[in-house]
Amino acid sequence: MTISSIVEHSSHICSRFQVTPNSFSFNRQYTQIYLARLTAAKAVLKTLAEQRWSTSSTKSEASHFPVRTLAELNGDEKCIIIGTLFKEMRLKPSVLHDIAAVEIENVESDIRISSTDTHSLVHLTSDDDLLFLEDEVQRIALSFCSQTSKLWSPANLVTGVVVAALGYEPESQPGSFYIEDMLFLEPQPEKPIHVQEISHIDVNTTDFRNSGPWVGVVSALGFAGNGQVKPGHSIALQLLADWIRCAGDFHGSSELHTDSGLIHLLILGDSIQASKSSIDNDGDKCTPAVRLTQRARYLTRNADAETVTAMARFDQWLASLPIGSGCKDNGTDFNGISIDLLPGPSDPTSVLMPQQPIHSAALPCAVSRSGGVGSGSLCGRTNPYSFMLRNRNILATSGQGVNELYRYTKLENACDRMEATLLWGHLAPTCPDTLGGYPMTNVDPLLLRSSSTSSAQNFSPDYPDIYIAGCQSEDQPSWRRARLKWSEEIDKNNCGCLLVSVPRFDSTFSFVLINLKSLDCRVVRFDSSLLDEN
Repeated sequence: MTISSIVEHSSHICSRFQVTPNSFSFNRQYTQIYLARLTAAKAVLKTLAEQRWSTSSTKSEASHFPVRTLAELNGDEKCIIIGTLFKEMRLKPSVLHDIAAVEIENVESDIRISSTDTHSLVHLTSDDDLLFLEDEVQRIALSFCSQTSKLWSPANLVTGVVVAALGYEPESQPGSFYIEDMLFLEPQPEKPIHVQEISHIDVNTTDFRNSGPWVGVVSALGFAGNGQVKPGHSIALQLLADWIRCAGDFHGSSELHTDSGLIHLLILGDSIQASKSSIDNDGDKCTPAVRLTQRARYLTRNADAETVTAMARFDQWLASLPIGSGCKDNGTDFNGISIDLLPGPSDPTSVLMPQQPIHSAALPCAVSRSGGVGSGSLCGRTNPYSFMLRNRNILATSGQGVNELYRYTKLENACDRMEATLLWGHLAPTCPDTLGGYPMTNVDPLLLRSSSTSSAQNFSPDYPDIYIAGCQSEDQPSWRRARLKWSEEIDKNNCGCLLVSVPRFDSTFSFVLINLKSLDCRVVRFDSSLLDEN
């Protein structure tokens, strides 16, 4: 059984994020994926830049600023350059610094976060951060005019974003490029994202079985091997399962419409808690060599790891749900609810992006309950994952790329960070710099593709109707429509996709519902703080 066997027969499968052994090589450096990203984006940006920065207002007399490589720059010549941003950060974690700080006691540093601490959500930006632009051969420092410094602030940009920049290199200051304007990929939807009109009762009813269709989204269920994560967590998990069992037409009742109730469930990452041993707690007191020895002894002892117990509990919880193929588009099948399971950083699969599906062998009870591998009822998916449901293009992630932007920008709101990834045309631009990724050789799967390189707008088949990010640190879910241009204050026409930020269930006990017709969202919170669990 291969790692993708749990998903190979699914009708929704999106092969774009599946990684094959021939598509990457650990014998190569990561320059290959940066080159593939730049090559794919360069032709699109060149067309967009020429359309935007034409020196004539009439097409018959249209002329453009020259597009230069960094090696071709001439002093004081106004031109266009295209390349990948690199952000030099004083507070950026460094493995070399971690080793030096342990071995040399008098090393001073302003860094307060370990390079191995990938879950800490701490702002690492500072006023000393510098931006550079790299093309295929060299790098140049970027400076911003006073009029553009706020819009293109380095505090809101990250390494890995491909841009086109209009400006000049002063002859008196070689090595710096003064930017007057900048352009991102800014992919556009191929078709308008319409909101379907529905009856008044569908929007306002609390009885979800009589309205819909609804997609349920939950992230970071947080099953642990040594008990509950926080007070109320165990009851919240049970209440969630009970609510799902009652939230849809899972028996084909003729009294209910085939499109009513909960029709699909997305579980977005971190379904189990990462194992925390005494080695982890005392690791700061040991040298790297001692810590490695202790870790080896811990992993080879004759005992089940906490994650094994946690996965078994998650398996039993999934098996208690009404898993089935769900209501088909033709309305002929009502057998249960279909579930898509995306991995997260703490789940039993590689953390490299794009993450590959959790193997079916890790969930024997749930897979058996769903009808076996290939039934289409319980499907392990890649992270990210893109699929069509009721004519809606849905893009779901477990949130690593969005969380990285919290650390390396000053974009506070999760929807703002999600919107930035869309406008930049890349779901995780800091991968593989600060977020682990496969060393792909020919293509960057996290880059949003373009339909055409000759259009005045970058229409993308990958632009979603609904974009969901799980495992967010906020206390409440949030959602709004996305802008289509970086320079816009707000999208007044609501032409962009629906952004949905889903917080961690193990800390908020929140479950999000999305109406596929109206793009309306609802939150169900399983707060048992007033109950006595004893």
